[in-house]
Amino acid sequence: MTFKYIELFAGIGGFRQALDNAGGECVFASEIDKFAQQAYSALYGDDHLHGDITQIDEKDVPDHDVLVGGFPCQAFSVAGKRLGFADETRGTLFFEIVRIMREKQPKIAVLENVKGLVGHDKGKTLDIVVTALNEIGYTVDFSVLNSKYFGVPQNRERIFIVAVRDDLVTPEAWRIEGTNVVAKGKRRIAQIDGVKTFNFEYPTQSDVTVRLLDILEDNVDERYYLSEEKTAKLVAQLEEREEDSDSDSPTMVGHAELRGNDSIKRVYSPVGDTPTLTAMGGGHREPKVAVQMNRHEIGRETELSHCLMARDYKGFGNQDMTGVMETRPVLTPDRAEKRQNGRRFKDDGEKSFTLTAQDKHGVALGAYPRYRIRKLTPLECWRLQGFSDLAHETVKAAGVSDSQRYKQAGNAVTVNVIDALMPGLLRYLSALPASSGAE
Repeated sequence: MTFKYIELFAGIGGFRQALDNAGGECVFASEIDKFAQQAYSALYGDDHLHGDITQIDEKDVPDHDVLVGGFPCQAFSVAGKRLGFADETRGTLFFEIVRIMREKQPKIAVLENVKGLVGHDKGKTLDIVVTALNEIGYTVDFSVLNSKYFGVPQNRERIFIVAVRDDLVTPEAWRIEGTNVVAKGKRRIAQIDGVKTFNFEYPTQSDVTVRLLDILEDNVDERYYLSEEKTAKLVAQLEEREEDSDSDSPTMVGHAELRGNDSIKRVYSPVGDTPTLTAMGGGHREPKVAVQMNRHEIGRETELSHCLMARDYKGFGNQDMTGVMETRPVLTPDRAEKRQNGRRFKDDGEKSFTLTAQDKHGVALGAYPRYRIRKLTPLECWRLQGFSDLAHETVKAAGVSDSQRYKQAGNAVTVNVIDALMPGLLRYLSALPASSGAE
């Protein structure tokens, strides 16, 4: 089936990637950031791309079946100032969505935000979001989904709000189980007089199937590596310690000797779910990874990246900064102090392989440490959000800088999660009569 949709606060089109794959046609997109506009135009063209949504008359927005958007989250995030709707420049942008939905009455809206929205201001913020959608004619459900369960190794929890037009859904009480943040939020909101709710079929979250190791580039430019001077102390600690392979929670293994606050310096073990990968460019604020050359020796199953977070690329430190993988060079006894420039060689009993991470400037053997620490590359960060290598390379070729591509990854919605939501959304769309904006 085909359907028409609009994408607000579009960024680099995380929603669009999934909706286009499901047969959707984008008839309108809005994004205010000029570098995100540059990336969006490179990926999709600019026929339907517009700027600041606050400057667009809602009557000028084309008719559509579905409205999607990850409305700016800093006002609700634990990483932001947590001012909520009191933040005049960001929090109130949610009401731009309300303004357009009231006028155009799409069948369905899918909104994304940080998990912290559920409990922000003792729940009052989410109460307002739900009741505002109710007041303009929509019945609502919400849940928190973690990207790590959808084929990307990133521990990224986000709330997804699904709103269906009242005439197209039968209201029902939420099925509430457990004591997690979603259950607590729903129990609170269910007590609001006249609240309209239903139960959307959210995808199951059960298995972690992809490791951070699986998305790393094979050949990484030397410029992404931190100097031995900045990492010597941590590398020495890593050489001496044995990692707990049974851990499934974030484990910080130490600090790189960088300037800045504690969060910028943190380095984590690949064991378990690693914390947030913060998308920042410049000043060593980018996500970092410690690599060990014998990648075939690592057999762990739950190596995850931190959550990629949207922060000003000129920005501030964040407590969840870094991710770690290990690398070890193979030593050749008769060449212990020589450098190898990408040659194949092997130790006794080992399969030969190509040194990749340090090919550009060679690898110091023997006395050189087993571990090196580097930033994740922009391409790796885009992979962590479910974007294809082609999409990343298209934006790179358009002249978008490393710093901006890091920031854009952090701002994006995870494509895989939207892919997983689509079957539930399509069931509603296929059962509904075509609107004036549908084909």
